[in-house]
Amino acid sequence: MNFTLFGFPKSGKTTLFNLLTGAKIEVKAFESEKKEPNLRTCPVPDERLEKLWSLYQEKKKIPTAVDYTDLAGISYGEIKNEAYLNNLRKADGLTHVVRGFLDAQIPHFKEKISPKDDILSIEEELILADLVSIESRLEKLEKELKRSKNPEGEQEKELLEKLHSLFEEGRAIRELSLSSSEEKLIRSFAFLSQKPLLHMINVDEKDIPLIEDPERIYPTKKKGSIALAFCGKIEMEILELEEEEKDVFLKEYSLQQLSSPKFLKASYSLLNVITFFTIGKEEVKAWTIKKNTTALNAAGRIHTDIERGFIRAEVISWEELLKHGSLHTAKENAVVRLEGKDYIVQDGDVIYFRFAK
Repeated sequence: MNFTLFGFPKSGKTTLFNLLTGAKIEVKAFESEKKEPNLRTCPVPDERLEKLWSLYQEKKKIPTAVDYTDLAGISYGEIKNEAYLNNLRKADGLTHVVRGFLDAQIPHFKEKISPKDDILSIEEELILADLVSIESRLEKLEKELKRSKNPEGEQEKELLEKLHSLFEEGRAIRELSLSSSEEKLIRSFAFLSQKPLLHMINVDEKDIPLIEDPERIYPTKKKGSIALAFCGKIEMEILELEEEEKDVFLKEYSLQQLSSPKFLKASYSLLNVITFFTIGKEEVKAWTIKKNTTALNAAGRIHTDIERGFIRAEVISWEELLKHGSLHTAKENAVVRLEGKDYIVQDGDVIYFRFAK
């Protein structure tokens, strides 16, 4: 799972990167000649994994992970730069960091602080980048179909023309419900307006009360898009404190939690993913999969050999396993279910896959 942080300069991208990853990257690093992204892979905290591991502490604990990429700030219109586009296209989800704070020493490129305007500008840029890709492909496709008609090419042309009309209306692909065949037809394009989009608004200290109600800053009901708020300046100060002091400061600022857990919850929701667990001979491990994944495909997430030789899945919820204390006891009490390859894996399932070697 990969999220790429991007946006206009001086918005707090690297600050958020540090908050999410625990890194201590100099926030002015991109002001030098440095243009390479900041990269970091971080484990995803999961209380359920911790509790399961407490039953098997002799085994290794392996959480699922998320990859974060922090890109340099872009000027208006620069998002169509091919190198920048390639970085965005690699991401599973996009995180647009939005400036919502005042600071006379840090000028805004539009000379006006307006999170809503910046969000609309970026969304428009993503759509325009996709529009260029579609127009280029349609031009080539027209020539190909004149030379040789083929059903798949005709289907692709029809879908791209549909998306072209959508873009002209200023709407993103993520707002549509595409069929699996349509998804397959455009998968190679890695369209930016199809990717889940999380707007993270970096607010002023005086606007901290808005953090728990971000819709007052930017109300959005668009499918595949969420807006959250944080105060980078205050959070960085809180992170420097001892653990017992952090709760005091959170209460003082009326903050329910820091950015990282809220970001992860929102990102899992946007990417439509869940977590299941396995308990092997040497490890207790968390796995991330798409919702509505079958047991057969979940087995393939672990290893193709398990998918190929799938016999059945032994399934128990993590709460039920904790209640009984071990898989052996759970089996004795007949609470471990035997499921076939078409079983839809649920969030929090603990699964043991039986397969033919």
